[in-house]
Amino acid sequence: MSGLDLGVIGNCAIGALVDRNARIVWACLPRFDGDPVFHALLGAPGTGNAGAAGEEPGDPYPGAFSIELEGFTRSEQEYEPNTAVLRTRLYGSDGDVLEVTDFVPRFRARGRMFRPTMLVRRIRPLSGRPRVTFRIRPRFDWARPSPP
Repeated sequence: MSGLDLGVIGNCAIGALVDRNARIVWACLPRFDGDPVFHALLGAPGTGNAGAAGEEPGDPYPGAFSIELEGFTRSEQEYEPNTAVLRTRLYGSDGDVLEVTDFVPRFRARGRMFRPTMLVRRIRPLSGRPRVTFRIRPRFDWARPSPP
């Protein structure tokens, strides 16, 4: 990872960090102080994490939830005004554009605030016919074992 240019999404109970390429690189569940389910910030790109069994050789972001656009060239990232809803646009070399909207819901119902343990990722093609690869690599116990 070449820097810490990250967006924050959360609902006052859980939170996650999303990099400029729409990868969730940090998320502790079910609470802020919990074990990180996505922990790519701990490892060096391309090497995996020390003790993390089952990482694919050459996986540049083990412990991340990535949405990869084929032919990716650049990205743009911004928050919806006055919200914690993060929009990332991925641009491809063939004119393909993909929008990823990330948020953690929080809403009022029955006279109280609900903060479910849930990450929401909406993927929407804006231009062309984008080809997308999803890589979901959660880890537990601070990246020691791989999930079954």
